[in-house]
Amino acid sequence: MIAVDDKVMNSWQELLDGVISVPVFIEGSVPEEYEGNYVELRVESETEDDTKHSFRSDLVIITDIVTMFKVSPNRSVASGIDNEIKTLIKSVPGLNNLVQQSGIQILHVVPSDASFLQEYSTGVIYYRKIVRYTHRIIQN
Repeated sequence: MIAVDDKVMNSWQELLDGVISVPVFIEGSVPEEYEGNYVELRVESETEDDTKHSFRSDLVIITDIVTMFKVSPNRSVASGIDNEIKTLIKSVPGLNNLVQQSGIQILHVVPSDASFLQEYSTGVIYYRKIVRYTHRIIQN
């Protein structure tokens, strides 16, 4: 059995970064001086199982869509970025477009729920849409 979280995060990064309208960062890599909208990818949880036929992992990855405003937040900006992500991840029902990584098969990617946060900091209003994606992964 191998850890699959880094491999799946790499798949997300390879699919989204440079393709959607905002930069995509892996957890903890957002530059401190960065000012603008962005997406941060984080692993929330992982469970593993030995099915006697294969090793299976269920992994939850979060897309944290962060938007910044000077006056009043516009929710449609975060929703638009979320739509870009969802269109790239699943363009056809039942399939996903994540870049395959060696040693694993990413069978299912399902957006499970979303949370919305609004924060204020030194004259800037942050509006965040946090979406959880559940993955079913089989190790080869």
